[in-house]
Amino acid sequence: MRTPAITTLKLATTAFFWGGTFMAGKWAVREAPPFSVAFLRFAAAAAVLFAVLAWKAGKAAPPAKLPFPRGAAQWAGLFSLGLTGMFLYNFFFLKGLSLTTAANGSLIVSLNPLITALLSAALLKERIRPARWLGLLLALAGVGVVVTDGDPASLMTRPPNPGDLLLLGAPLMWAFYTVVGKKVLERVPPLAATAYAALFGTLLLLPAAALEAPLSQTVSGLTLWGWLSVLQLALLGTVVGFVWWYDGVAELGAARAAVFVYLVPLFGVLLASLVLSEPVGPAKITGGLLILGGVYAGTLADRPEAPGSALPGAGSPPT
Repeated sequence: MRTPAITTLKLATTAFFWGGTFMAGKWAVREAPPFSVAFLRFAAAAAVLFAVLAWKAGKAAPPAKLPFPRGAAQWAGLFSLGLTGMFLYNFFFLKGLSLTTAANGSLIVSLNPLITALLSAALLKERIRPARWLGLLLALAGVGVVVTDGDPASLMTRPPNPGDLLLLGAPLMWAFYTVVGKKVLERVPPLAATAYAALFGTLLLLPAAALEAPLSQTVSGLTLWGWLSVLQLALLGTVVGFVWWYDGVAELGAARAAVFVYLVPLFGVLLASLVLSEPVGPAKITGGLLILGGVYAGTLADRPEAPGSALPGAGSPPT
């Protein structure tokens, strides 16, 4: 039985799982190349997501068929989701993490809901309110503090960490994923859309991973902790996180569920500090507060309340 307390606990746990993807991703790319990690992640996630779809179809009364896309437009839309949200997002996410800290990653990628709101305004002709511009300025200032470790003048003498710059591409790709998804979800149920996006992402990642290194070498080279990191990304960060996110949006509405997104960078920084022993200094705290304040100011207005009005994690990293 669903209750608000159980739903709240599931959403908070989802935020914890998503925050943990930064720690898991950082650990995994220590042992294997980024595309290889992403391929293993989404191969496992796609298999489990389709199993969940089949289970739900079998439970229906009367039993239903597995959802199947209809027409070229649906196939093209789902392919676009796999390209942006699975393939390109994970390139920026995992390649960036291979070059910078998990804590930096969790803070930079938390720009996602703000960038999504701005891209929606640009492409879907939604009005941009002044609060969004204020939020963008605050969040960018926070990113500047995080990237420069609290010393903006250092940009004059040394370039920023390339991993931090790559990570900026992750929320941009997720924003495209969300905007495209608004059209796709008019025809395809959310869970099915995620499953097919994961499938297309897996197919796109396979040749990229094969070019990085032989997959047999990657599989045999992963330690126990490497496999646990991949499974965290695939099962907890993708499958369980997205299913529970859907439950939360259905039960509480998109606006109330989105509040839990602000826990993701908090859990990300804490886990990076506890598990990876990454330092958390004044610059990260200050930058993180500026980023979260900017995201809050820029996305609070006119947030949709309708259940199922956004893809899973539309206000959060897909991680």
